[in-house]
Amino acid sequence: MTRHRLLVIAATWCLVLAGGGPTSAATAGSTIRVPQDYPTVEDAIRAASRGDTILLAAGTYDGEITVPQGKPDLTIRGTDRNTVVFDGAGVRNNAIEVEADGVTLENLSAHDYLANGFYWEEVSGFAGRGLTVWNVGLYGVYAIQSRGGTIEQSYVSGAADAAFYIGECFPCDTVVRGVTAKLSAVGYSGTNAGGNLRIEDSTFEDNGVGILPNSYDVGLQAPPQRAATFRHNVVRGSGSVPTPRATPLAGFTGVGIGVIGGIENVIEDNEITGSARYGIAVTPAIDREATWTPAANRIENNRVSGSGLADLALARGSGPGNCFVGNTAGTTDPPDLAADCSATGSGSAAVADAIALPPPQMLAGLPSAPPFGSMPAPGELSQPAPDEAVPGGPPLAVAAAVVLLLGLGGLFVLFRFRRKRDQPIA
Repeated sequence: MTRHRLLVIAATWCLVLAGGGPTSAATAGSTIRVPQDYPTVEDAIRAASRGDTILLAAGTYDGEITVPQGKPDLTIRGTDRNTVVFDGAGVRNNAIEVEADGVTLENLSAHDYLANGFYWEEVSGFAGRGLTVWNVGLYGVYAIQSRGGTIEQSYVSGAADAAFYIGECFPCDTVVRGVTAKLSAVGYSGTNAGGNLRIEDSTFEDNGVGILPNSYDVGLQAPPQRAATFRHNVVRGSGSVPTPRATPLAGFTGVGIGVIGGIENVIEDNEITGSARYGIAVTPAIDREATWTPAANRIENNRVSGSGLADLALARGSGPGNCFVGNTAGTTDPPDLAADCSATGSGSAAVADAIALPPPQMLAGLPSAPPFGSMPAPGELSQPAPDEAVPGGPPLAVAAAVVLLLGLGGLFVLFRFRRKRDQPIA
């Protein structure tokens, strides 16, 4: 094989590895700017092709955006999460709803929607990064019946249902990390969600309930909730301040981390302080005529303090294998909870009387809740570290490939020059 041929092959592989060769040209995508290229987000979505990035300039947007199934693998990104703002004005329902696979939402804010901020429904592959949501009537950032996702570096406050929600999926194959939830009815909720699902390295502060995996039959993924991991989180002040409330699960207010009818979950290395009732509680889920019994949950190496009733709690009627191991806690109910794994039917009657009840029944005794629109807006938040270069400029891999190609071109010219110089003169 000639040296010239080797150089051509090497150059081709450089382009392919950089994402610029024939195998990736269809997915490399271009950048569509709003309002420079198209006046509205809806227009940009209609014009976009797979792999494109829609870049939103600073400004206020109405929302009620849908990314339909026929528009997969798009990225909708704001230039700055603090200045690209979707405003529901207390009359619109949602900021952005995604129905297409592989869609990323990044560096966007939303507030004062009657329903939700940003969400994905029945998709495969999704990502949310650098999202800010405050004061919404239901969920801040959530995915339902979706899998293969990442939610990170995002902030939600004043959600009347859950700040963050991953629900009705198994396996979910999803991670929620580096997020902050405040002043919401529930910080994280996950109904019937599990299977390679991790909630980690996040902060849940001054919510009604901090973290609440739960088992209820809502007609989608069948209960029980199972096989999720909750680790390295900080949960503070659950139930300590009034929050908006538009979910029956707010009946568990005052619980830092609750496993409600779940099985095979891991709760490890979390710090839970100042919960109004229970720091970590495991209890059956009473769902109308059905009961979902928690079993084989492992609660390990957590640091729990300052809870109003008990730092660690297991309700009577729980199943076997709920292990409380290596935790640091001041109070437990039952008193010997920290000694070993539970046996069938063990647990506290007092805990069961408090939270092993249908959620609507627990709501009955709660004081009135403030409206979601009355919660304070967050201050300015930092931008997440980008995974790639600024949209519109060449990615790092492409730039490296250009440098390498220039070097190969120089070697080729030098090789041709040396061949001519070394040839005998006729």
